[in-house]
Amino acid sequence: MKRQALRFVFAVGIFAAASPVAAEEKAPPDTLRYQVGEVVVTALRGHERLSSIPAASFVLSGRAIRQSGAARLSDLLQSLPGLYGYQQNANGDVGVVDPRGFTASGESSYLKLLVNGRDVRDVENGNVDWDWVFPEDVERVEVVEGAGAWAYGDGAEGGIVNVVRPAPAERFTSDCGARFGSFGLRSGGIAMSGQSGAWGGSLRGSARQVDGWRDHGREKVYSTGGGGRWKPGGDLHVSADAAWLDTDRQNPGTLTPDQIRADREQSETRTDFDHAKRLLLGARLAAGPEEDPRWTLAPYLRGENLDQVRTIFFQTKFHHTRALTGGATLDGRRAVTLGGRATALSAGVQAEESRLTSAYDDFDGTIGPEVAKAVSWRGTLAGYAGARIAIDPMTTARLSVRGDAARVRSEDRLAGTETVSRTLSSVSPLAALSRRVGSSGSLYASFSTAFRVPTLNQLFDRRPFDTQFGPIYISNSELSPQRSVSVEIGGRWDRSPRQSVLLALYSARVHDEIDFSTASFTYANIGRSWHRGVETALSQPLGSFLTLEANGTYSPTTIRGGGDDGNQINAVPLGTAYGSL
Repeated sequence: MKRQALRFVFAVGIFAAASPVAAEEKAPPDTLRYQVGEVVVTALRGHERLSSIPAASFVLSGRAIRQSGAARLSDLLQSLPGLYGYQQNANGDVGVVDPRGFTASGESSYLKLLVNGRDVRDVENGNVDWDWVFPEDVERVEVVEGAGAWAYGDGAEGGIVNVVRPAPAERFTSDCGARFGSFGLRSGGIAMSGQSGAWGGSLRGSARQVDGWRDHGREKVYSTGGGGRWKPGGDLHVSADAAWLDTDRQNPGTLTPDQIRADREQSETRTDFDHAKRLLLGARLAAGPEEDPRWTLAPYLRGENLDQVRTIFFQTKFHHTRALTGGATLDGRRAVTLGGRATALSAGVQAEESRLTSAYDDFDGTIGPEVAKAVSWRGTLAGYAGARIAIDPMTTARLSVRGDAARVRSEDRLAGTETVSRTLSSVSPLAALSRRVGSSGSLYASFSTAFRVPTLNQLFDRRPFDTQFGPIYISNSELSPQRSVSVEIGGRWDRSPRQSVLLALYSARVHDEIDFSTASFTYANIGRSWHRGVETALSQPLGSFLTLEANGTYSPTTIRGGGDDGNQINAVPLGTAYGSL
C-alpha cells in the first residue's frame, strides 16, 4: 500500500513539474463545455470528454458495431486492450469477457455491465449475460478499464462497460435486420421510435437461434423492450424503459485434451442446460440541462427466473432460482468556484435490496425430490461524493470517494436454520490528475481502491455434494470482501474518432482474494495476487474508407506468497494482440 501511494505521489510530481504557474483566469472542468466533434461519455455518472477520463477508456460507436457484423457484443469487447474472452457459445462467440487478469472462470464477472447506467448482473453470482443488448440496438458502448468502485461500488474491480441504447428519433423511424451464419445461426430484429411534441417513445424486439458447433449446444435468445420520454416544460425530463430477455441454452460441458483430439464436437453431458427469464424496469426524473442535469432520481427493478441443470463433480442437480432486486439512486451536481478555481461537485446516495430463492432437486433425466432450499437477502446502502477542480487551464484534479455497506443473511428453508446477519463495508477513494497536452493530447495519473463483496452463491449456496462421509457444501458464510489497491498512468492522443493513440500502465495489488480452496473444499479468502500490465492502442485512417486498428496488452498477473509465488495465474493470458483493417 505504501509503495503504491509513493508511486502515485511520484506521478503527481511529474505533472507538477510539467505544469505552468496557474493563470489568473481558470478554465472550467471538462464536463462544463465541449468542443464540436469531441467524444462524450456517460459511464461515470456524468457527461465528460473521453480524453479527460483518468483511465484507459474506449468508445465503440453504433455504426462501427453494425459494420463489424458481430452477433454478440462480447466478441467486440474481447478485441480491446486489457480485455480477453473465453468459453465459446453455440456459434463460436465468446461467452465471458474478463479484464486485466481478473477472472472467476465464468462463474462471476469483474466487469460491471450497465445498460443506460443500470446494473444488469445477476443476483446469485454477479454474472453478465452479454445478450442483454443485441448489437443492432446500440448507440454506443463505453468502456472504462481499471477500478471503478469509487463510482459504482461492488463488482467493478476490473472496469465498467456502459451500453447506451438509442434515444427516440425526432421523427418516426423504423429499422429491421437479419443475419445468417455458420453453425445454423439465424437472427433478426426490428425497432421503431419517434417523437411528437413533448412525448417520445421506442419499441424493439429481436431473436436469435443457433444449432451450435458442438453436440447438445443449441441456444435460443429472445428479447423485447421499449421506452418513453416526456418533457413537460422548463428543465424537467422524465423517462422510463423496460427490457425482457429470455435465453434457453444447452450446455455441452468441457472436454479433456484427449477428448478434443478424438472429437472436438462431442459433448461432456447430454443433460445440462440453463433457461433464464429476466426483466429490467427503470425510470429517470431529472432537472436541469439534459446533457448535465442538476439532480437525477432513478428508481429501478430487476426480476430473474432461472431453471438449470448442472453436472459438477459427476453429480447432476436441477437448480431453480427466483430473484427480485429493487433500488434507487439520487444524485446531484453543481458547478461552483472554489478559491478562484472552477469546480464541478457531485454527490449521491444509492439504496438497493435483493431477495434470492434458491432450490436444488435430484435429477436423473427427470426432476426428483427437493434436496435443498434457501432464501437469501442482500441490502446495500451507499453514498458517494466527488469534485473535479481546474488547477489551471490545462490541468484538472479529480477527488472522489464512495462508501458501501452491504448487509447479507440467509435462511435454510429445509433445515429451518438461519445464518447470522453480517454487514460487509468498504470505502473506495479515487485521486487523479489529468493534463491536456496541446489540442489533442492528454496525460493522466490515478490512485484508487476497489472491493468485491462475496456473491450470495459463494456465501450461502446449499447445493449438497454427496461423499462417503455425508454431504458437503462449498459455500462459506464467513467470507470477507476481496480488496485491491490500484495505480495507473497513461496518455492518449485523439485527433478524431478515427485517429488516436493510447498508452496505459497499471498495477493492482489484490488481497483477501476469493476463490475455491482445494484444501477446505469451500470458497475462501485464499491469497493475494499482483495484476500489472501495459496497454497500447492505435487507430489510423488510410484514406476515406479504410482505418487501421491495432492494439496489444502485456499483462503479467501473478500469485503472491506460498509455493506458487510469482507464477502466472492459470487461464490468464500473458499477452494479447489484435489488428484489423
